[in-house]
Amino acid sequence: MTRLRCTLLSLAGFTVLAGNAEAQIGRLDERTRYSVITGVGQGSEHGPLLAVVLWRGAPGWEHVPPADRARVDSVYRWAQLRADEANRSFFGNGLAYGLMDRAYRELIVEGRHFPLTPGDSALVVMVTVGPNANALPRLVTAARIRVAALPDAFWPKSWRSGDTMFLVRPTYPRDVEMLRKALLESPAVAAYLR
Repeated sequence: MTRLRCTLLSLAGFTVLAGNAEAQIGRLDERTRYSVITGVGQGSEHGPLLAVVLWRGAPGWEHVPPADRARVDSVYRWAQLRADEANRSFFGNGLAYGLMDRAYRELIVEGRHFPLTPGDSALVVMVTVGPNANALPRLVTAARIRVAALPDAFWPKSWRSGDTMFLVRPTYPRDVEMLRKALLESPAVAAYLR
C-alpha cells in the first residue's frame, strides 16, 4: 500500500492511508472528527473534492483508555490489512474508519457503500457515535454539499524548487471554520452538527 500524500490537521490519533488520493483530517469541534477526501491532483493542485466524512459523539468519544488500546490497535491493523487485500484505501483509526476503492468510485463507511461521483457536489457521510464509542451499529446518514463551498484558501498549496518540496497548509482554526461554513450550507449537515 502506498502512503497517502496528506495534510494532517489537529490529528489526535487519526491516520490516513489511501493510495494517491489526498485527505485533510482533524477535529471540527470537541465532538466531531472529519476526513475531507479528494481525488488525485495534478502537479501542485489538489484533486476534486469527493467526500467529507464526519464522526460525532459525546465529547471525548475518541479517547481510548489504556486498557482498550491493544484492542483498538488490533481493529486498526485488521481493517488496514483487509483494505489492502481488497485493493481499497483506508483512512481513520480503530474507532472510526472508512474505505475507498482505488479508482475513487466508492466510499465505504460503517459497512455502508456510497458511490463517489465527481461533479458540482460532494458527498457528506455523517456517523453518529453512541455513548459507548465501541457500540455498533452506528447511525449513518448522507447529504451533499457544493464543491465550490470550500474556497481555494482551504486547500494546501505546494510547489517544488529543485529537490525541495514546499507545502503551505491553511492555518488552524481558520481552515476548520472554512470547512464548518461549507458544511452548514446543507440543512441536513447543519442539523447533524447542532
